[in-house]
Amino acid sequence: MKFALIQMNSTVGALSANAAKIARLAREAAAAGAEVAVFPELTLCGYPPDDLVLRPGFMDAVEAEAEKLAGALPHDLLAMVGAPLRANGQLHNAAMLYHGGKRAAVAHKMILPNYGVFDERRIFAPGTAPLAFDFRGLRLAVHVCEDSWWPAGESFRGLRDACDVLVNLSASPYCRGRENDREEMARQATAVLGVPMLYTNLVGGQDELVFDGGGLAVAANGRVTARTELFREGALEVDLVSRNGRWEPIADRVAELPGPVEEVYEALQLGLKDYVDKNSFPGVIVALSGGIDSALVATIATDALGKQRVFGATLPSAITSPETLADALELARRLEIPCLRIPIAPAVAALGGMLGEACLEVDWTQPLPGTLMEENLQARIRGLVVMALSNRFGHMVVTTGNKSEMATGYATLYGDMAGGFALIKDVPKTLVYALARWRNQRGEVIPVATILRPPSAELKPGQLDSDSLPPYDLLDPILERYVERQEGLKDILAAGYDEATVRRVMRLVDRSEYKRRQGAPGVKITPKAFGRDRRMPITNGFRE
Repeated sequence: MKFALIQMNSTVGALSANAAKIARLAREAAAAGAEVAVFPELTLCGYPPDDLVLRPGFMDAVEAEAEKLAGALPHDLLAMVGAPLRANGQLHNAAMLYHGGKRAAVAHKMILPNYGVFDERRIFAPGTAPLAFDFRGLRLAVHVCEDSWWPAGESFRGLRDACDVLVNLSASPYCRGRENDREEMARQATAVLGVPMLYTNLVGGQDELVFDGGGLAVAANGRVTARTELFREGALEVDLVSRNGRWEPIADRVAELPGPVEEVYEALQLGLKDYVDKNSFPGVIVALSGGIDSALVATIATDALGKQRVFGATLPSAITSPETLADALELARRLEIPCLRIPIAPAVAALGGMLGEACLEVDWTQPLPGTLMEENLQARIRGLVVMALSNRFGHMVVTTGNKSEMATGYATLYGDMAGGFALIKDVPKTLVYALARWRNQRGEVIPVATILRPPSAELKPGQLDSDSLPPYDLLDPILERYVERQEGLKDILAAGYDEATVRRVMRLVDRSEYKRRQGAPGVKITPKAFGRDRRMPITNGFRE
């Protein structure tokens, strides 16, 4: 029996468009000889729908589209489609099985997550029994996402010796370095049931989340016999054949997994493209400082959207060095994007005069103590200018702050944090450099001087990031332990780090929550991204 595991990009709330795409892809699968087409979890409404599903009008529209879908799908095809459904006064995360112009069966998700991506336990009721469905003599067990992750749980109960293949509809978001987790999950599931597993996953960006696809066919012995390319829509065709009394999945495509840096680049690229396209922005604006962060953001944006939809603006002050200004302009030239040059010194002088003696006494050409107001004034003028350009042309501003800066508060509210999307807010600084080097290996666009120059905000003469922060190769591992792994002081010190440095970093992280709460959304690539996954109290008296 031929299966089509369909890796589809849905848009949350776009019910009629999603339904039309489902019907089209199902017809294409049937025309290619598929007898079963499997779509991802909650494909019809998009994932995660969050509180949309609590609105009765939305659920009425979901059920209307689900009803129309029955007639739009090929009648000879068994199509499995994820959608939220109401049953007995409760909401369920469901998999609908269509055949013969009608809904033939429904599976309700049993294991509901409550982690940062989507708190399903708050919204959905769990199913009470797994679905086993006989189709043309083949016994199908149907799981929705997490149902397959705990082989000892109730979602597996009664399926052993009662099914020939396990099918999983998933909406599992991308997380850096976790691609092999799904394959390990599939191996455990196949070991428990003694049957092969077919897995399909959502693809595309939705707000902060990126879904990477990664459809799989795994034999009963745990061998991966098929794998889709990540971050791309498409259908994985798998033939399920009986050999010596056992079913085995056969396919001609086992795509290579990308390297650890490449997969992050692909995730950022897809996340930005879908955020821009699904929210109908004509293009994006990036403030080009001549530094590594803005260079990487502009490069990813150009790769994602094309050079016709990316606009640069370089905003030099009296502090900006000729070298960084030249790098900003050279980057724009290499990317072939327009770049407005708007000096901000007149605005700094005007606002300085307006603010009185506190700023009039500042000599912008000399290093000065206590210049935070003057430094932030420059950043905020830049934020004002790029937002004015956004208003004028309709393009969204993409901010350029990285995770190391967001974690420690090394950013200016209403300044460099001003914008609609914070592309690299979950990317630590050391990874920014790795991504820049990886991209340059495929065609040098980021000037080498930008990569080699010590990082600086250039808000006062001679300024370096290392004046305010520990070196990034020391800072980032501490942040990973404190933020990602949620290790305490004792654990981090046991790893050999200096106590004064660790305490300083922890204090910076804890005191900067108020800034992060006011930041733009951005692509999530780690298990503890600021925003969806990690929210700490702003007013917080706890110290270790």
